[in-house]
Amino acid sequence: MGSLSSRDESEVQRSAIDASRRSSGSLLAPPNLVARYADPNPGTPHSLEYCFHLLGDVQGKEVLDLGCGAGENTLLLASRGARVTSVDISPDLIEIARERLAVNNLTASLRVASAYDTGMPDGSVDVVFCAAILHHLEAEKAHGEVLRVLKPGGLLILEEPVRDSRFYGFLRGLIPHSSHDNSEFERPLTKQEMDSFSAGFQCEAKRRFRLPFVALARMAGYWKRSVYLADRWALRNIPALEHFATVEVRKLRRS
Repeated sequence: MGSLSSRDESEVQRSAIDASRRSSGSLLAPPNLVARYADPNPGTPHSLEYCFHLLGDVQGKEVLDLGCGAGENTLLLASRGARVTSVDISPDLIEIARERLAVNNLTASLRVASAYDTGMPDGSVDVVFCAAILHHLEAEKAHGEVLRVLKPGGLLILEEPVRDSRFYGFLRGLIPHSSHDNSEFERPLTKQEMDSFSAGFQCEAKRRFRLPFVALARMAGYWKRSVYLADRWALRNIPALEHFATVEVRKLRRS
């Protein structure tokens, strides 16, 4: 992989701490979890479920899980019959992903590599699945690699934290969090940055999720589905609130 930049070194260090936390947990995926992402409803109030809805039929298709982390999404992609290659810069998280797949009797190609140099051949991938990774990266370099590996007409599924409201960003900065939860370089993206990354693609679907009250409810330990349903209702019926949403999902097709 060659020498790492200070940004990448920071991500590797953060990921090692993340991996140490995850190593004691069960890696066996409950059947109801796999079923949840097999064919989600398009109206789901959850952003990751919406990503898996947008995938469509990936049976036998070449899918790149970019920034796969500990392999949670790799497992779900493989369970849907995709031929998955999963890339992450962290050897510790890749090892957990490998164990996760073995425990669940699933297979994928796992490699420690940079999102800027995946090692995939040109035009070899039907789908790039990019969930909550872009905000860790130098977007322009990752954009070039995604375009390089995707086949003409291939899909990019993109899910990212976003922050267009400066006022909410200020309030969010006042909430204490562990220094290990974030690297010094990562930050939510703006609409302009999401649009810039979409260059070279046709946008087929776009939707925002999670108004600030969702995060407040989760911090208070209130995880009930009604919170997410209220979030979906508000964003569906009051479009102006999208400015305050904190997650965006896009389905992009390579031109």
